[in-house]
Amino acid sequence: MDHIQPSTHLIIALLITILLIVVLWFYKKKLLASRKWLFINSILFLCVYFIVVGAALYQDISLQLALQKFDLNRDGFFSGNEITPQQSEAMQKYVSDTGRTFSVISGLLFAGTITIMISLGRVIINIFKSK
Repeated sequence: MDHIQPSTHLIIALLITILLIVVLWFYKKKLLASRKWLFINSILFLCVYFIVVGAALYQDISLQLALQKFDLNRDGFFSGNEITPQQSEAMQKYVSDTGRTFSVISGLLFAGTITIMISLGRVIINIFKSK
């Protein structure tokens, strides 16, 4: 393992999220003038999603680095004296972590839930403020 190979689906999801944040920021004045709630909720959703997927990418890279420490001859394979109980444990952590794989989907659900809860909270607070 000469180099770290971050998961492509995580990189693509992060790039799309950044692109959408930039596009929203570019149309900020137009959206704030007409639909302020849409702009705020969209930015909130994308930021929460970015944090979830970014954390998964960080975890992916961290686990690869931890596993890479056991590849003594840097050939990308584990053989002979490279296979230790610690290496087996690091390999098990890397291959059995499905959270990183599904973070693209679960991040959508989590970001949507957080955005809805905060939006409803704002609506409830505004109702009580108006009375």
